Amino acid sequence: MILDIDGVNVTNISYAAARNLGLLAQNPFGLVLLQSALVKTLTVGFPTPLRFERSLRLSVKVSEPSVVQILANVIHGSA
Repeated sequence: MILDIDGVNVTNISYAAARNLGLLAQNPFGLVLLQSALVKTLTVGFPTPLRFERSLRLSVKVSEPSVVQILANVIHGSA
């Protein structure tokens, strides 16, 4: 999962890296890997709003055959 804001990389991480780094609980990095027996979810969230001038780009490269859904929600407005 890659998140770029105004052409600057904010995060670039895989499920395996999130698991290896221990991002399995709330943390100051804004990334949490939630796992159950059936579902793995990589959640990106920040305690303060992110601001962008030109573009917010979220991209995902799927390298596993078992991925069935990619969902992204962006709540936007003006400050």
